[in-house]
Amino acid sequence: MTERMPYYNPELARSGESTPEALAEVVQLLRSPELTNMALANNLTVAMIRPSVGPDANVLNLSDVDAADLIEEQIQELGVVAKFSFRFDPDVLEIFYAGPSQDAMRAAEPRHQGGFETKWDEFKHLMVAEPTTVLVLFAEEDAITKWRDHLGHWNIEANRDPTTIRGRLGVDNFNNLVHGSDSTESVMRELDLIAQSIEKTI
Repeated sequence: MTERMPYYNPELARSGESTPEALAEVVQLLRSPELTNMALANNLTVAMIRPSVGPDANVLNLSDVDAADLIEEQIQELGVVAKFSFRFDPDVLEIFYAGPSQDAMRAAEPRHQGGFETKWDEFKHLMVAEPTTVLVLFAEEDAITKWRDHLGHWNIEANRDPTTIRGRLGVDNFNNLVHGSDSTESVMRELDLIAQSIEKTI
């Protein structure tokens, strides 16, 4: 798969119509030895532009696609090894976000009374309803820290830093626009879970 990197297929754009063949190609890439070796060497991180980053989620009131493009344009000091969009499978999403943050959302009231029992139900609906864009980012060293410093603190409301992507564009904590892996183990886990999620849709 090395000859296919950096990987991009227009069929898997945020506004594209994906085919099973294109999705299968992404799974092959995510499971490739080349990607695994780069991840183990701490040269990779997983960045995700969350669904629905459009007018209600960004301070510039941009459309979802325009906001996603702007977020991508602001990536610095990292190269893009692969870029594709996919829809999370609900069961895989539960595993992806398992831990204290999901537990806290399960215990919290939803922001809006749209038939959701908890904040987690509302967040889960957000995450599966529209495409997520994945950017597998590369740096010669410490890719994870570089991206996390660039994307900014998850709690925009308490820690808004206008030099970061979230601090510059985000509206609130509910959809804070972007995701970043926090360790090499997380990179490996997240690449596998994204592959599992795509496999369930093929």
